[in-house]
Amino acid sequence: MTKGTAYEIDVAAAVEAELVQGNLGLDPTLATVRHKPKYFSRDRKKNIIFDVSIEVCRKGVTTPYWVWVWECKNYGHKVPVDDAEEFHAKLEQVGSDRTKGTMITPIGFDTGTVEYAKSKGIGLWRYVAQGSLVSLMEDTRGVAESDVLNALTTAETTDFRFYGFFYGLTCDGQFTTDRDFLIQDEFRDALEP
Repeated sequence: MTKGTAYEIDVAAAVEAELVQGNLGLDPTLATVRHKPKYFSRDRKKNIIFDVSIEVCRKGVTTPYWVWVWECKNYGHKVPVDDAEEFHAKLEQVGSDRTKGTMITPIGFDTGTVEYAKSKGIGLWRYVAQGSLVSLMEDTRGVAESDVLNALTTAETTDFRFYGFFYGLTCDGQFTTDRDFLIQDEFRDALEP
């Protein structure tokens, strides 16, 4: 199994656990986490394979009305803007009005990737794994946007103020260290009638 595939499976398992525990604000009986899902592209006239998704269906219906697609990037370097551009193009091909896209990485994102993601409504997640050389601080008071931006764009974790294990950019451009807030923001479209 490749490093990328192992990371995708880990992300899928974590999302599944959050869904089952009710932490995503979705009814787990109406949502399904999938690894390597395929969605039809009208432009290509064939399927596009993504890394991970959550498909949300209405009761009694098997076709999802809303899909949260995760692009997993487990590189040895920061995620370049080209990857975000390609991801956005793929989301548009499978139905931009019924999809939500998020990129996740343990390393970080180029600053251009952060700016592009803000402009296109792509969520960015950075998870610094336990066992990191940085010390842990669970108190997130006083976290500045610049701290979160630095954590999203600095590959080496010893050089930034550390407030826990999670750093993210919501789809509407807000920096956060609060995973629950980010999840709620990502799912806002699915939860609104």
